[in-house]
Amino acid sequence: MDGEEGRVQIYTGCGKGKSTAAFGLAMRCAGNGGRVFVIQFQKARECGEHRSAEKLGVSVTRCAGGRGSSPCARRCPLLSAAFDIFERQSADLLILDEIMAAIRHGCVSLSDALALLSARPRGAELVMTGRGAPEALIERADLVTEMKKIKHYYDEGIPARRGVEF
Repeated sequence: MDGEEGRVQIYTGCGKGKSTAAFGLAMRCAGNGGRVFVIQFQKARECGEHRSAEKLGVSVTRCAGGRGSSPCARRCPLLSAAFDIFERQSADLLILDEIMAAIRHGCVSLSDALALLSARPRGAELVMTGRGAPEALIERADLVTEMKKIKHYYDEGIPARRGVEF
């Protein structure tokens, strides 16, 4: 946004907070006049963050099939959208939420994810989230944060709560 070089950030691990951290960054960037795009792989359900993002002018695109959708026969249309955003140089911040799950489930190839890093314009910040980040992405990232679960109420059978988890 200010002419500085953008960075690649990864939020990974088995703890809660990866998407929450990414959406917090989206709020910060949008609040400073940045152009923010969020692409959510493996998530189809509308959540509170989508309604908040809309109010801030943040574009959120979700996976039509959601979690467990079958692998794409061709390049994932969400990944193609990410390449288009970078090609148009229209983002100050692009968040690829749950892209690690899309890689793990065969919807996105690791080579395509790595190619996206190379396609990133100099000033664009890229955030990638999801459990099990591949080592090749970790090596190319500028910042990697691992969320580690110490204790979680899911283990006690408490389901996801509106306004907290979605």
